[in-house]
Amino acid sequence: MVLSRLALVTALVTASPSAAPARAPLVCSRGPSAQWFNAVVTMPASWPAGSTFAVRIDSVPSGTISHMGLNYIHDMTTDYFVPTGTRYVTGSARLVPGTGTPNVCEGARAWGDAAGIHLRLPGRVENGSSYTPPSLEFQVEIGAPAGALVELRFRRYQVTANVFLLGDLHTTCAPNPNPYTIGVTHVEAWPPT
Repeated sequence: MVLSRLALVTALVTASPSAAPARAPLVCSRGPSAQWFNAVVTMPASWPAGSTFAVRIDSVPSGTISHMGLNYIHDMTTDYFVPTGTRYVTGSARLVPGTGTPNVCEGARAWGDAAGIHLRLPGRVENGSSYTPPSLEFQVEIGAPAGALVELRFRRYQVTANVFLLGDLHTTCAPNPNPYTIGVTHVEAWPPT
């Protein structure tokens, strides 16, 4: 038993997670067409059944936010489904310190619940400026059997735009297809054969 636990610890320490860019086309309820969700997702390529692993989602810079009549955007929320075949480790969702730009980090929070994993940025991004969301980390425990694939799926992005004369307009953007797989881990047998 001690040898098995030692082997598990060794396997978990030596396995290296892989980072991969994720890009999903978005269909939005308002705003310009041809918008995209972009991030870098880090999760292991393979991992033992019954164990826990971490997922990290690093956002990329937005580029300049600029639209006629726009004052600013705020209250941005990004939602992900808990990977199929896993269970979210309660309380593990967190923002990675030192990531993201100050204009969206104040008041930002991450959490997990029955609906998935969420990142909320209440901060304002003025017209003509840009932002980078803070990175998000959380842990999941694998419940799927060996040979299964556990998939991290992007669900939606919501934002409120404050527009001249109209005030706040709420926009929801969903990937096409929805949900959109942005990371995959292959479940290995444990103990190894």
